[in-house]
Amino acid sequence: MEKKQDTQIVVQSLIGRKQLSFYLRCLKSLIEFSHDQFNLHLHTDGSLSQKDEDFIYTELNGIVVTISNSSLNSDHVLDCLNGRPNCQRFRQESIWGIEFFEPLFLNPKDPISFYLDADILFLQPFENLFNSSQTEKGAIFLKDIQWDAYCLRPSHLIGNNRKPEVVEGINTGLVFWDKRAIDWDYLEWFLGADHLHHIPEWIMPTAQAGLANRCNAKTVCARQITNLYPNAKISDQTFGAHLYGSYRKKWLEKFKENENRNINKAKKITPHFNECRTQNMIGYTIKQIKRWKNTRLNLW
Repeated sequence: MEKKQDTQIVVQSLIGRKQLSFYLRCLKSLIEFSHDQFNLHLHTDGSLSQKDEDFIYTELNGIVVTISNSSLNSDHVLDCLNGRPNCQRFRQESIWGIEFFEPLFLNPKDPISFYLDADILFLQPFENLFNSSQTEKGAIFLKDIQWDAYCLRPSHLIGNNRKPEVVEGINTGLVFWDKRAIDWDYLEWFLGADHLHHIPEWIMPTAQAGLANRCNAKTVCARQITNLYPNAKISDQTFGAHLYGSYRKKWLEKFKENENRNINKAKKITPHFNECRTQNMIGYTIKQIKRWKNTRLNLW
């Protein structure tokens, strides 16, 4: 299906050999249902063999696909981060550093970067998601209406010392940046503030929540691309489903039960974007209590 054409829009993602078949299923759904024209660039974690890459090219036909090994790209990214040792350290030590920095430096001439996790399954046609004008002067993320999945404690948001800042719940399964809007000094400070890093896998989402508070950041409507917690709801406006690893199996079983559903391919959903709002200590505390109830008591 030669629907996509070579354009200047490049959508990026990060994949590895583990769960490759699932990632390809999600990427195929992106290609099938997107009416935005784009090329696809896949960063890898270094685990793919040449056979794996050949298989990817075969499976993702009808679109221009390029693949780069992040371990071989390390020197280039570190050079781009020259003078920012905390950023360099995070890029070297963390897969989430690769996920954030690699898309920013793929094409220095393009001020906008479009990144998607490879665990978003698209469910029906959509258009105008990869919209540079919506991203200008800021960033776009997924909206997390369940948690503020950040590495901070509520007490970090008060006091006389330099404090981090965050917007209300964002999820970095989708990250579009106008690179000109990134406050690199804040990012360098936050990545070096080890006393704030209580949940390692949430350091970079928290950093981006702070960057979002310093620019014109937005989120995609949560009803349209939905983070699939156990209590999530799928509606006729949902065109994308973000499949968290912890809850993925049950949700995939539900999708399998409905795989013969009728899809109106003539109907194309246009995303709604909402401005991010600054989070405060009280609001953040309430979200932390909610997360504790969900994860400790299994109350959703």
